[in-house]
Amino acid sequence: MPRPDPFSFDPVRFPGLAPGEVWPPDAFDFTAPWLRHRELAFERGESGEVVLVRRYDELRLVLDIETAHSALDVAPRSRDFRLLRLVPSALCLVETVAPGDPVPPSLRGLPPAPPEEHHVYAATTALVAALQRGAGEAGGAFLDALRRTPPGVGMFEAAAAQCIRQSGFGLERIANLARGLQRLANAHAEVLAAEATRPDYAGMERMVAATSRAMSNDAGWSRDLLAHGLRQIAPIISRPREATEQLRANAAALLEAGGTLGDAARLAHAQGVYRDRLIEMGIFWRRLAAAWASVHPKLTDRQEIDLLCRNALRRLSLKELYDAL
Repeated sequence: MPRPDPFSFDPVRFPGLAPGEVWPPDAFDFTAPWLRHRELAFERGESGEVVLVRRYDELRLVLDIETAHSALDVAPRSRDFRLLRLVPSALCLVETVAPGDPVPPSLRGLPPAPPEEHHVYAATTALVAALQRGAGEAGGAFLDALRRTPPGVGMFEAAAAQCIRQSGFGLERIANLARGLQRLANAHAEVLAAEATRPDYAGMERMVAATSRAMSNDAGWSRDLLAHGLRQIAPIISRPREATEQLRANAAALLEAGGTLGDAARLAHAQGVYRDRLIEMGIFWRRLAAAWASVHPKLTDRQEIDLLCRNALRRLSLKELYDAL
């Protein structure tokens, strides 16, 4: 049975929106003057934490996104609060977020961007290491040329030209090798890009757990059906993150066990299957993960939390989405 269309499946409403308000917006247009400083930016720290950077004096402030609004004097449930809570999800897609920057297109529901050059370089490096065992004479010469070629869009063509010039192998033979390996490298790069730009699953997991704790500790809500639902969701909300990590590991293992250069077409097709599943998973969950990040565990309207719980349960019920390939 085919899965539902991820773009139209069970629309997610962000907490705290006015009727008819579109979210995410086009840009991080904060209104507080201290959040509009031209030298300010948000980045990811080495351990994945959100870091506020003031570039002119090289100050770096590590922020717990759940309490960052207090440190930055931003009122809970305000528009700046929701923009601030959108920053971690944006940092899954871009390196920095500065005041006035556009919200990444895929966070607004648009198609994902193509792989960046470093993904192609990483995929090519892994490919060369994996396939050199069964390369054969011509393949070995081409892989040697590829190692000596600077990474970039035209590296396979440049390596092929260098290989033909220096090794004396025929144009058609080396050109076919180059085309097959380029398709495979691009396919694996798309897998790496899809995994690297996955939704902020970890942030969603933390917010579900924090909201569950807040409601369980509140005498007025601890026995409520919503609190019970949150306690049910909390142990399984990690399923999309774990499935994404497994898909990425399986794609890498398949490339590593690829065997010979003659398998390039088959391996490229298989990498495309992993890529499609990762992209599909991201479309199903990206908006919901960002919406959960907008929750204030104590102040968000309980009806809005209930809607997010229902969104999560519907997505978790698509069990085949998380099956191994």
